[in-house]
Amino acid sequence: MAATETLLGGKLAKEMSVSESSGKLDEKTTRCVPTSHYVPRTTTESSGCSDTTFLGDSIESLQHLEQEVEEGNVEYKLMLVNPSPERLVRLISQLKWRLSEGDGEAIYELGVEDNGYLYGLTDEQMSASLATLTAMAKDLQAEASILTTRHGKHGKVCQVLVRQMRDADKIRNIRVAVCGNVDSGKSTLIGVLTTGELDNGRGRARVNVFVHKHEVECGRTSAVSEQIVGFDTKGNVTNYTFLHGSTWSEIADRSCKILSFFDLASTWSEITDRSCKILSFFDLAGHEKYLKTTIGGMTGHLPDYCMLLIGANMGVTRMTKEHLGLALALRIPLIVVITKIDMCPEHVYKETVATITRLLKLRGVRKLPFLVKDEDNLATCLKNIENDRFVPMFELSSVTGDGLDLLRKHLNFLTPRIQWSESEDEYGELLIDSNFFVTGVGTVVAGTVTAGIIETGQKMLMGPDGNGRFRMVQIKSIHKRRQPVKSVAPGDSAGLCLKKVKRSMIRKGMVLVHPDARPTASWSFKARIRVLYHSTTIQLKYQPVIQCLTMRQTAEIVAMDREVLRTGDTALVSFRFVYRPEFIKPGMRLVFREGRCKGIGIVDSCYTDKELREETLFPRRLATRATVPSAASTEPSCSSPHAAAAPGPAAPQPSKTIASGAAQAPPIRVRSQRLPLDEFDKPDRKRMYSSNM
Repeated sequence: MAATETLLGGKLAKEMSVSESSGKLDEKTTRCVPTSHYVPRTTTESSGCSDTTFLGDSIESLQHLEQEVEEGNVEYKLMLVNPSPERLVRLISQLKWRLSEGDGEAIYELGVEDNGYLYGLTDEQMSASLATLTAMAKDLQAEASILTTRHGKHGKVCQVLVRQMRDADKIRNIRVAVCGNVDSGKSTLIGVLTTGELDNGRGRARVNVFVHKHEVECGRTSAVSEQIVGFDTKGNVTNYTFLHGSTWSEIADRSCKILSFFDLASTWSEITDRSCKILSFFDLAGHEKYLKTTIGGMTGHLPDYCMLLIGANMGVTRMTKEHLGLALALRIPLIVVITKIDMCPEHVYKETVATITRLLKLRGVRKLPFLVKDEDNLATCLKNIENDRFVPMFELSSVTGDGLDLLRKHLNFLTPRIQWSESEDEYGELLIDSNFFVTGVGTVVAGTVTAGIIETGQKMLMGPDGNGRFRMVQIKSIHKRRQPVKSVAPGDSAGLCLKKVKRSMIRKGMVLVHPDARPTASWSFKARIRVLYHSTTIQLKYQPVIQCLTMRQTAEIVAMDREVLRTGDTALVSFRFVYRPEFIKPGMRLVFREGRCKGIGIVDSCYTDKELREETLFPRRLATRATVPSAASTEPSCSSPHAAAAPGPAAPQPSKTIASGAAQAPPIRVRSQRLPLDEFDKPDRKRMYSSNM
């Protein structure tokens, strides 16, 4: 076994990597789990990219790219000057193939040979090649825009983005979770990206991002909020059309002439109509007090990327390590952003960069950080954007606008990491993460669609309640991105108005499922877990808080295949929920915590109380708790003073243990020795809806 190190909560926990045949949890096991949309991360280490692919000795003097491959959306062209009609038809067909490989996007490297050599073109040759590529894109209802320009051996080399126009219901949606320590500038950066207004240094840009009044007063995020940024076919941000072609320094110069940026900013419906790609930013809390909210946002909203913000003046704090460890545990690709560089001394900034670089290179993390400072570095990011080991690092200021252009261009390159289209043919399913009541409309639930197509007027099952039952409800109307729609697809965040449903009947963690799916609630489940950190040992009856997607509840360990668990150990553990059954499925990824103790796992199998009794899944615990003294052990001893007992009929003798799968009468239940499964047959509603959970 090879020992590696995993970073979480400022602790270095030894993580044991064992073979798949031993039944432990390892990387190969986590990749091969059913219901792939619950385990969206796929590594790209097999793509043939080595460490030298990312970090060359001199990026500026790079004269070669990788060999062109037939698959993918990247195409090398030496020149496209006055092609013949027959060749133009072949070029258009080739462009169509590259667009289909990139889901509507393709990258063309003009002035590059097929072997990756940067040959370069003259100004006349480059202009003619760009004109030909623009005509090819127009024939396929797409547009071409120049991303970067660099020097080759004999002239210019241009990197061109070709992007197809899309209908409103087929817009690519990329979900980005924004996390980091408190006061690192998360809400401010989202406000700057969505409105186009630079911050005044006192938090003006973050006002529109906050949800509650107390957040505006104290300046700290306590609830997850969603904001969107749209990109058109040319890579321009559609949130603020008046800024197209402007740099952030020009925005800062003219900001005094604009009376109100918010009057010029677009609504969500206008952004959607003008965009072919939309990025949804989820602003997560940074304070330690709201750590459970942050974990719920990272697990329940299923982000494609995690943007970790670090204040240059504050450095890498304990909560920064907590959020970094959470993203690594959930295997979410990272984007590191170092903020507030305008107010940070040079030596403090260098120390911050060195610290985060050192953490990302630890043996248990094995990431390749790359600091982006110019267009050439940005081209390197684009080349390695599909590899999860590559971590781009940006430095910027939301007050002066330095570095914001590079970050905005990188966000324009991002591609979805979760293949939601594979879940469209399944039964409809929506994870409920919030609910509210709208006067004149009714009860509304909001959440993320994880499978199937959900339509207006459709009847679905909502649950489970405290007793594990599902109730039939009907969808009255649907809103997506603050506008009414007739249906939503997997990967969409939507609000659904339910007909004749009281808000008191809904709680966070419930689901809406198609009736044909026949959902069931589970009291117990087995999971393959890895303990990331624990100060002592974990034994039976240990009760951590389980967070799986939008569900959060205390569960008790009732059996495990090891006597004790310590930091870095992996095991197959059986959990049982304490308060109520939950909707949980094999393949779901979970996080469990209790104080400073943290761990991750994957659900292996789920069971109801009936299945648990019949199959006796936890023999170690049941054999101990369900044992009833036999007649032989209850006979008075010959040496006892009460040996002369009055004769009488022999009492029925219960079985000593519950046999696995045996067809026999249920054991006699003694009040002082009740089975642990029966104490929850009639759940206490006050405990069931306790606010502490």
